[in-house]
Amino acid sequence: MTAPWRPDPGLAGERTRLAWARTAIAFAAVGAALLKKELEIGLATLAVAPLVFAAGRMAARASTPEQRARRLLAVAVTVTVVAILALIAALLIPGPDSLDQLLPRHG
Repeated sequence: MTAPWRPDPGLAGERTRLAWARTAIAFAAVGAALLKKELEIGLATLAVAPLVFAAGRMAARASTPEQRARRLLAVAVTVTVVAILALIAALLIPGPDSLDQLLPRHG
């Protein structure tokens, strides 16, 4: 008979949850900034922020190794989909010709 699986009692789980929360906040901040230049992409980025947060929370709630493996797979798929969407957005949105177009002129 094998011993029941218990999550690591250390702080690694807490650090991971905080990292997912920071990532979701970063998505929200980037989405808010994008609203000024590209409304559709900004809204899409804002919509992804809660998904990123939920994916991190979902992985942390696993109670067995099998559940954890399935949830980590779901997180990996979510991250991959977000990365593919970001790549598509980067390829489809015309970028500036130079850095000067991005920076406001003062004076």
